[in-house]
Amino acid sequence: MKTIFSAILLTLGTIVFGLGICEISFPDAFSWTEVLSGIFPKLYRYGVWIGVAECTFATLLAVFAWFLDRAFARKGLETLFRLGIGGMFIFASWFKISDPKGFAILVAQYQFLPHDLVNIFALVMPMAEILFGFALIFTPFNRESASMIFLMFIAFMVALASALWRDLGITCGCFALEGAQDKSEAWTALIRDLILIGPTLWLTRLENRSLWKIWRK
Repeated sequence: MKTIFSAILLTLGTIVFGLGICEISFPDAFSWTEVLSGIFPKLYRYGVWIGVAECTFATLLAVFAWFLDRAFARKGLETLFRLGIGGMFIFASWFKISDPKGFAILVAQYQFLPHDLVNIFALVMPMAEILFGFALIFTPFNRESASMIFLMFIAFMVALASALWRDLGITCGCFALEGAQDKSEAWTALIRDLILIGPTLWLTRLENRSLWKIWRK
């Protein structure tokens, strides 16, 4: 019975957490709060913070699931984090690989790397994202894959923080090549990365095993 309740809580937590990440990543394009926009026209401005609240609530659900059935919750969380984070990196790499020139222009806008390294970075980073995203999901080398993704999160956050500190007013460029538009998107990307770096760090501490073997024990 405890396992059933733990599974229910993890399922609800996964849905709420996914909604929260979408709220944070796409506050203008993805928001269930649009349903209430007619009554509260200014509510859309708080989509990011609603997303943070949803992620916090999802974390509480995961904690309760952990206390109900620690073994099941551990397997479930490891599976969900590997699928979610790995899938996100695969998705984020796709448009960069298809448009390396556009991605190089966006990287240059950060004014963070020496000019000679911009093109190399624009070619290597998307390949690293898709490689370690696939590795996190489909190989047993989750510790190594999660460690590399953790380092990429650190690099992203340093670049975003630097751009915000210097008031460059550029977009994140995480999921679309939109050029210099609105620095608020850099803030939302930084918040999202701060949330996701915790689960990624947790994955680096787990034993190496495939997703299949997680549920065989």
